[in-house]
Amino acid sequence: MMRFPPCLLAMCSLILLAPTSGLAQTAGLDHPPKPGANGVYDVPASNLKKLGSSGAVEFPRQLSAYEITDTVAVQVTVSPEGKVKKAKAVSGKLDALKEAAEKTVRTWAFEPYLINGSPVPVRTELTFKFNNTLDQYRDPSGDAPVRLDQKTAQGLVTKRVEPVYPAEAGLAHIQGVVELRVIVGEDSRVHALHIIKGHPILAAAAYNAVRQWEFMPYVENGKTLPVDTNVTVTFTIQ
Repeated sequence: MMRFPPCLLAMCSLILLAPTSGLAQTAGLDHPPKPGANGVYDVPASNLKKLGSSGAVEFPRQLSAYEITDTVAVQVTVSPEGKVKKAKAVSGKLDALKEAAEKTVRTWAFEPYLINGSPVPVRTELTFKFNNTLDQYRDPSGDAPVRLDQKTAQGLVTKRVEPVYPAEAGLAHIQGVVELRVIVGEDSRVHALHIIKGHPILAAAAYNAVRQWEFMPYVENGKTLPVDTNVTVTFTIQ
């Protein structure tokens, strides 16, 4: 069974929010911002204070096995009462991450934004940084893995489980390459595994096979160290 350290499991669900809440919300009396044609004021995200009851954006569970970094920007319109009236992702590479950010932000609430003491509707842009990678992995001993090229790492494989070609892939005439990132622990077993690219059906088959692989210990200067490498699995229709 593949073992993931607590820090890695926790990392899969962490989302870093770029805008920092808790700053001043009241526009200055001398130079208050002017509303747009629709009466909505455009303000920096740092000028809004999110209420503590608003939940964090969670990393989609269906993507937890993927090596992903992405930044999603969401344009938000907030009512005078502080309720989110509209949330629309305006940038980001992955639809699932954009949907996760939009869905959560729609449930948020803010302290009313005041212009000369009166609450007004505002529009801003929130940025969310998603980081679901193995970059911060550390072996239970505390050692950071040594990065090896695929050819060198393949020479260390002692147990290779070949993937089962999915029946549904054959029916749909799906073939291609799946690339994975593998962390091999000092005990020579796969400790962590992420999909970098590949058709989802093929990727699942490759993931389930490679997670069972075993390797020779990697020794450097007399010390056994964990390894960070890539594995490429090719599926061809028979």
